[in-house]
Amino acid sequence: MNRIFPTPAVLAAMKPHLAWLRAEVLAAIQRGSDRSAIQQANLIPPGLLAGDPGAHLPYLVMRENVINRVFHQTVGYWQPDLQGIDILGRSDRGSMLVDYLGVTESQLSHGVERMIADGKYGLAVSALDWARGRYPDSARLESMERLAYLKLMEKYQEFNPFKFIVYSGKGGLDLPQLAPVTATPAIGRSK
Repeated sequence: MNRIFPTPAVLAAMKPHLAWLRAEVLAAIQRGSDRSAIQQANLIPPGLLAGDPGAHLPYLVMRENVINRVFHQTVGYWQPDLQGIDILGRSDRGSMLVDYLGVTESQLSHGVERMIADGKYGLAVSALDWARGRYPDSARLESMERLAYLKLMEKYQEFNPFKFIVYSGKGGLDLPQLAPVTATPAIGRSK
């Protein structure tokens, strides 16, 4: 976190950009946009690029979380896409795929491969999560799930340590503990 927010001045430079972002999110909510559409809008404040360069990375790191927080505080439990209202779970969605749409394990794996190739890692994980109950012993789908979570970890490793940790756990990918840093003696210095 110190690498992203190295000084109090960087935090101060963020204030107008975050205020702008909050206003844009509220306006998008008023227009009926869902959270996903707001995230995909790639909201960049007009003064960010002309301002303190030290605020560029911190803004990008914070943007997703700020959008999520403002959206949830404003919209509440019942969202425009019926999230919070419906009672459908992952097994219901798996039933839709397999029982009603006839998606086979092979079709699902081919579709997930395409999603991963297209960089749609979250979509791939969702599809696999839905179908897990229908194909619980599939080594191929389990392998693809690990790959999708690995790709999500790669995507967020520099910018969102929380997602990185959650995705590593969900994918069953153990993270090695970092070895303690030891001081090395200075070469060529006399005491």
